[in-house]
Amino acid sequence: MLALGVFAVLAGCSTWTTSPAGKSFLQPARMSPDSVVVEFAMLNLDSVAEMRTAELWREADEQQIPVETRQKLAQQGFRCGVVGSQLPSWLTDELVSQGKHLKLDESEQTAVVSDLLTERRIQSRANQRRSVPVGLKCKELIVGQDESDSNPPRKFADAQCHLSLTVVPKGDGQVELVLVPEIQHGPMHQRWVGQDGLFRLEASRNSVRFDELQTAAALLPGQTLILSALSHKGGVGQAFAGPSGGDSPPTGKIFLFRLAQTQFDDLFSPLQTRTPIATQPL
Repeated sequence: MLALGVFAVLAGCSTWTTSPAGKSFLQPARMSPDSVVVEFAMLNLDSVAEMRTAELWREADEQQIPVETRQKLAQQGFRCGVVGSQLPSWLTDELVSQGKHLKLDESEQTAVVSDLLTERRIQSRANQRRSVPVGLKCKELIVGQDESDSNPPRKFADAQCHLSLTVVPKGDGQVELVLVPEIQHGPMHQRWVGQDGLFRLEASRNSVRFDELQTAAALLPGQTLILSALSHKGGVGQAFAGPSGGDSPPTGKIFLFRLAQTQFDDLFSPLQTRTPIATQPL
């Protein structure tokens, strides 16, 4: 035993020590100054009464969206507005109930979680575009198949509906959220993308953006930007309403983007010195 002890000392061994629980020598992760956190939620309207959605739109502020944009959205089956920090109680109850819902795998006879996330937190930097999937992948997606559509129908193979989200922080605590509907389709491709003077290889699919339906609204922390897509209105909104997975046709969906946190605030930033006006001597 004495020989083993001497060998351990010569080998440089030491007793095993553990740091107290909850302590870390690493610095805590910090958000960049221009970071914005947005909470996203999506609700199917199949089981929601029409009077409930009418109540929601009575409380929403649609005046932040320009009239021309609202008209274009309405023609394509969309509706957009801003809601305050207090959402209707029935809406929060529906979101909680939806989070507990599981679908049945017919082949395995087991309950599984849906492949599409209906609630998530999105952290993004200023002017950085984030793509949020809002529909299940389908082998063929048809846009403009309603009788009221003026444009001929378009078909997309292996497609999925997305909402492009871009955040633009303001100096007064507000953040402008910019939403653009888009459809990603086809197989994955690797392509070079330029950003900040550098090129990086990115794997992505072909995308069709509906820039004419771009929606922008300035929000304060706690406010929510809501966008609804109705299936009976035709247009692009009918594709975003998506299949309900049941025997009855889908009613529609509501997409909610709540501004949770922003790091950008130039209220106490040093004032920039103004350049004096140059005058010619007399």
